[in-house]
Amino acid sequence: MIKNYLPKKAAKLVSEGAVLIDVRCEAENKFVGRVPGSILIPWLDEPEWEVDEESFIKAFSRFDINKDAEIILICRSGYRSDDAGKCLVKNGFNNIAHVVSGFEGDLDEADQRGNINGWRHDGMPWVQC
Repeated sequence: MIKNYLPKKAAKLVSEGAVLIDVRCEAENKFVGRVPGSILIPWLDEPEWEVDEESFIKAFSRFDINKDAEIILICRSGYRSDDAGKCLVKNGFNNIAHVVSGFEGDLDEADQRGNINGWRHDGMPWVQC
């Protein structure tokens, strides 16, 4: 089962040692911003823009992330992180959560993100490189 966290709860747990995995693509990470200390492991990325579950799981061993570690996933709005979390659970990871509102949050009436909720909107730490 994947736990659902709001940004404030996720940030608190990360400050206490949980591993934060950013599953957005490299371009989002670079141009939209990122959470300091997070690890970028894209769920899908260019040029294929297809999910490769095997490569995704292998990346966790490259970063020496234990299957019992507390892992919190974040994406733009919470959908990719939920899918990535289901993949991790299916592959034996035991303590998975995701940020339900993501980094940028839900769309508002004008189809813009960042005005309703999300990591940045809620004032959690982030940088833009």
